[in-house]
Amino acid sequence: MTERKTREKPQKAPKIVLHRLAGTKKAHEACRLVERLYQKGERIAVFLSDRGRAAVLDEYLWTFAQHSFVPHVLWDGQGEVEDPVVVLAGTFGNPNGATVLVVGDRIGDPKDAGSFAEVHDFVTAAPEDEGKAKLWEDAGFKVQDARGAATKPGS
Repeated sequence: MTERKTREKPQKAPKIVLHRLAGTKKAHEACRLVERLYQKGERIAVFLSDRGRAAVLDEYLWTFAQHSFVPHVLWDGQGEVEDPVVVLAGTFGNPNGATVLVVGDRIGDPKDAGSFAEVHDFVTAAPEDEGKAKLWEDAGFKVQDARGAATKPGS
């Protein structure tokens, strides 16, 4: 079960982009996507339901590419943060006023993503990723497909 803490603004339904990956590994693709979004000037929240996975992604964001720099913080579930990228560890929220949500594994209730303008989720060959498109659609969201993390929807 995940807690929900947030500073959010009501807005129209977000654009949901499912990134279909060939393998089962998400961390590198998630870092590439976060880097691309950060370079575009977006404020980003990255959600992982498991604190261990969140800590691994936090560390990996610092080291995944030699010439990459993505300033971020691992959120402890308390208060607001000013960092442009925040890694959420089990507590769902929007402590940095992000407009983009990157889902690293699975959120408890997809409707919680409704306060973001854009949501990126990953679909791999792993069993836990089965049915993700239907989960988003059943929650009332329109889903767009993308191949890999560095591509634009529809490509």
